[in-house]
Amino acid sequence: MPLYFAYGSCMNQADLARSEPRAVYLGPAVLRNYRLAFSRYSTYRGGGVADIVREPGEFVEGVLYEVDDFHALDRREGAPFVYRRRKVRVYPESLGGRWRWAWTYEVVEKSPVEIAPSWEYALLIWEGARSLSLEYRRKLKENLLRKDRVKFNDETRFDCESGTKVWLE
Repeated sequence: MPLYFAYGSCMNQADLARSEPRAVYLGPAVLRNYRLAFSRYSTYRGGGVADIVREPGEFVEGVLYEVDDFHALDRREGAPFVYRRRKVRVYPESLGGRWRWAWTYEVVEKSPVEIAPSWEYALLIWEGARSLSLEYRRKLKENLLRKDRVKFNDETRFDCESGTKVWLE
C-alpha cells in the first residue's frame, strides 16, 4: 500500500480523518534536506499553511501513513494547482529503519516571504506532532512561537505546553 508523509495539519489524525478516514498511522518519519515553511496563504485556514522547502542540512519530521486512495487527499490539498503530490525518501524507524519512498505534498507557488499561520492551524500541527522527537518538537515550538510565524491579536498568545490559547492580562 502506498505511503504518505504528512508534516503539517495532516499529522493530526483527527484532522486527516475528515478527508481520509481509512489512512493507517505507521509512526514518525524524517525527511532530510528540507525545512518546514509557511509559504502560502489559505483563506480556509485563515493564515499561512505548511510547506516543505529544500534546505541542505535541515530536516522535517512528520508522520507516515498507509493510504490506499489519494483522490481525497489530492482534493483536500488542491492538487495539482495549490499543492503538488510528489515522492520523497523518508526514514521511518517504525518500518525496520530503512529509507522508504512516500508521497507528500509541496506548495506549487511559494510566497517569497513566510506567512503566519492562524492559531487554530498552529494548534492542529502542534497536536499532531506528539509522536515526533523531543528535539524536533522544541524546534517546532520555537517556529510556532516566532512572532513572524504565528499571528496573534493583542489579547492572546499560543501556549505550546498545553496547546491552548492563553488570554493575557
